[in-house]
Amino acid sequence: MPFYRNDRADDWDYFERHSIGTELKFVFFPKQSHVSGKYIWLEFAYRKVAMWTGPGDAIFEYRWYTKDEYIIEKLKQ
Repeated sequence: MPFYRNDRADDWDYFERHSIGTELKFVFFPKQSHVSGKYIWLEFAYRKVAMWTGPGDAIFEYRWYTKDEYIIEKLKQ
């Protein structure tokens, strides 16, 4: 039997488990929103950070959310 998974749901949970913090930052250079794919620019937005560790150096992954998208994602949890 083949293995199927919901990439969006698993991706969110996996990122959340490795998340080390969230910051409200002013976006000076254009960043792409993780939820909608729209560009965020010259406004405040949330930046979520996850740290991946392994045998080498630690890798940090950043995801950007507008204020409204971040609140909606938090309410869905």
